[in-house]
Amino acid sequence: MGQIATPFVLSEADQTTLNNLVSKGKESVRKLNRVRALQFSHQGQHPEQISNLLGISIATVYNLRKRYRENGLERAISEKARPGQPRKVTQQVEAQITQLACSVAPDGRTRWTAALINERLVKLDIHIDDESVRLALKKVSSSPGLKNNGASGR
Repeated sequence: MGQIATPFVLSEADQTTLNNLVSKGKESVRKLNRVRALQFSHQGQHPEQISNLLGISIATVYNLRKRYRENGLERAISEKARPGQPRKVTQQVEAQITQLACSVAPDGRTRWTAALINERLVKLDIHIDDESVRLALKKVSSSPGLKNNGASGR
């Protein structure tokens, strides 16, 4: 036998908060979709209808309802922080890049290039791309062509 659905009810304060968020329209589309899904749920619409109206999955509607019941409004409509990809160029790698850039250029060259630095890093078993080297050098704000560039300490 099927399970009898319990009605989804928002508190008066939460309804006011949601109405304010929708009327201002300054939030992300993802957040506004979550807000509208909760409002439609409160109005008694079925999750499949809400899914079709907002272009979100049925599971999202059920998860929003569950999060609201268990953790409240703020947790239901906001996203968890996403850690993102860890940095490939650590401070130690940046130090290696700076040290190489401030050293004497290899034989036959007048100065270091990002590609030359990257080749040397590969020999040191540090694998990053030329653009990462360029960005690390840009951060340091040194000029390898000057005698007193601040990075070499001469």
